[in-house]
Formats: sequence, structure tokens, C-alpha cells
Amino acid sequence: MYEYLGGGVKESKRTILFFARDPGGVNAILPVYQKMKGHYHAIIYAKDFGLKMLGQENVFVHDIEAECNSQSAEQIMLFLSRVHPDIVITGTSLDDYTERFLWKACAKLHIKSFAVLDQWMNLGIRFSEYGYGQDDLYRLNPKHSYLPYKILVMDELAKQDLVKDGIAENRICITGQPHFDVVADKYERAKEIYGDEAWNVVYVSEPIIQDYDNNDEANRYWGYNERTIFFHLYHSLQKLAEEEGRQVRLVIRPHPRENAEYWESLAVQMQTGRISLECDREKDSFDIIKSADLICGMSSMFLLEAAICRKPIVSIMIGLKRKNPFVLDEIGICKSILSEGDLYEQLRQISNHEDFCLDFEFIKGAANQVCALVGGEMSDEEASDSWRK
Repeated sequence: MYEYLGGGVKESKRTILFFARDPGGVNAILPVYQKMKGHYHAIIYAKDFGLKMLGQENVFVHDIEAECNSQSAEQIMLFLSRVHPDIVITGTSLDDYTERFLWKACAKLHIKSFAVLDQWMNLGIRFSEYGYGQDDLYRLNPKHSYLPYKILVMDELAKQDLVKDGIAENRICITGQPHFDVVADKYERAKEIYGDEAWNVVYVSEPIIQDYDNNDEANRYWGYNERTIFFHLYHSLQKLAEEEGRQVRLVIRPHPRENAEYWESLAVQMQTGRISLECDREKDSFDIIKSADLICGMSSMFLLEAAICRKPIVSIMIGLKRKNPFVLDEIGICKSILSEGDLYEQLRQISNHEDFCLDFEFIKGAANQVCALVGGEMSDEEASDSWRK
């Protein structure tokens, strides 16, 4: 079963299949794949945004849509029967069912599957029949029809949220979030991209209208959307720039799943004497973080990455009418802004270099934890122990 390679590393002939569709899922599983591919026969599949992201990382990735209709449970079953991996490791999605069908097929084929969570929001619903904007229906019938063998979570908070949602505690393992391990390294290698004296503010968008509010109705789901929050930020920055006589560069960073045309058009229309706008989705995200004086958004992973990099961040949720989805607010590290007056005051303080320090602690070595767990589940105790050294 095993062959010893140079330097004491051994390679298993067992096959581990990885899959992710959403950007967060790719980030969560990629560090695990990169560690495992030298020890096991690791193959990685993706679709949509996942395909593009992995291609940009120069990862040899298979398009699952080239081998089956990934939105058909029967097709996924046939696909998995052909490949027949020993283990399946996936991300999670809310508006796509590929991961869910993979977990279901794995259970029927007696293959152990592991889902790696990337965020603290919309947890239990990811394992139900429901998607974006259907939380109220999910709460009325919190049935989890799609469950992997194990759910790997960021911390105790995520575990307890899943338990509250009705998922059995013995199905949940705390490993940490593998992507967080690589954030500091990517930030260290990032470069400054702006050379002038402007105050560089980044607005991190999210596809809320696309996912939740296609008919809007006064921003019905969250009480806000990416556009209402942007205009609150813009108006506050405009006021601050005029009062302090400073130039502001406001960089709009669309989410990878967003159509950027709206933001590109807006950036052209709303240039002023004090505020220059640009829409940028092409530059490396860590170059953007390193060059920013401030990163603003709602609850995205981009904000968490910036917090890990010790950059000033502001979470803006003016109009919020549900439980706050931002984990740093829940644990008291960075309280979200809920009014435009508070937003202006927060911007003014950061603009004047008043003390700003976030202490976001997270589990280190998460990718190794996942590798150890998977090795142990394959009765490969020696391999499992080696990851912990």
C-alpha cells in the first residue's frame, strides 16, 4: 500500500478527491490539497468560480462539468462510482448542490466525506435543502438532508452554532480554517501598489442583491445590501474629505461572484474633487490589503483576512435587521457600525491615526489538523501522527 520516498516521506496509493465551487471553499481546501498531494493520489475537481481560482493558482484542476451534470444527484452518483476515491474533501456552497450531492453519494457508496467550512455564517442551512434567502423556511423545518461524514469547523463557536442548528456533535470536528494559515505568508510577500499621498480606502462588496434581494423591497433580507452600504460609506468619506481637506482613493473590490459592471459604471460617474473612485477585481487581493489604509465592508472573508494582517477594518451594517453575521462582532473584537453618524466618527478616528488594534486569534496549523484527521479515518495512524509533528 505504501512506498517510502526520499527523506522518509511515504506516498499512499489511496485516492483523495477534492472539490470546491465557491471562492471560500477553494480557499479552505486548497492548503489541504497542497499538503496531501505528495502523500496520496490527490485529485482536485471544481466548477464555476472554483475553476477560475484554481487556474489562477496554477493548480491542475479537473472540470467536474466535463464528466457529469453536477446538478443531478444521479449523475454525481455515477461519477463518484467511476472515480471511486477512498476519501472526499469538499468546501460548502449555498446556491449550488454539487457538494451536497457528493456527500449523499459518498454515504451510499460507503466513502467517508469531509466538508471544510470557511466562514461563521449560514452554517446549518448549508446541509439542508435550502439556499440563500430561505433561512426563515429553514428555521421552520431545520432538517439536514445532506450531511457529510464529518464537518470540519473553524472553532468552538462554529461547532456550537451547528449543534444549536440540530447537527449531532459527534459529526463536527474543530480543526481551524486552513486558509488562515497562508494569509500571513501571502501578506508578507505582497507589494505596495499606490505611490501617492491619498488616503487609500477599500470597499469590499458582497453579492447580496444577487443572492438575496433580487426584488429588493427595502433591502428585505438583511436590511441592507452592498449598494446601500457603499453609499453610506461614500457620503461619510465625502464629508470627512471636505472637512479635513484630504484626498481619498476609494477602491471598490467586487466579490468574485459579482458582475462588476455596476461598480465600474459607478466609479466613472461618481468622481469628485476630493474622492477618486476605481473598481478593481484584477489586482492580487493581498497587494490591495497591504496598500490600503483602511478596509471597509460588511462580513466578508476579505475583512477577516485584513484583520489577520493587522490592518484597520470597519464592518458596516447600517439597517441590519437580523442577527449580525460578522464573527468579529459576535466575539467582541470589532463591533459593526449601525448608523451613519457612528460610521463618520469611526472613519475620523482612523483617519487621524488614533489607536486601532485588532487581536483576532485563530487556530494555527489547520491544514495539518485536517490531514491528521483524514489519515486517522483511513486507519493510517502512522500517517496521521506524522502531520502532528
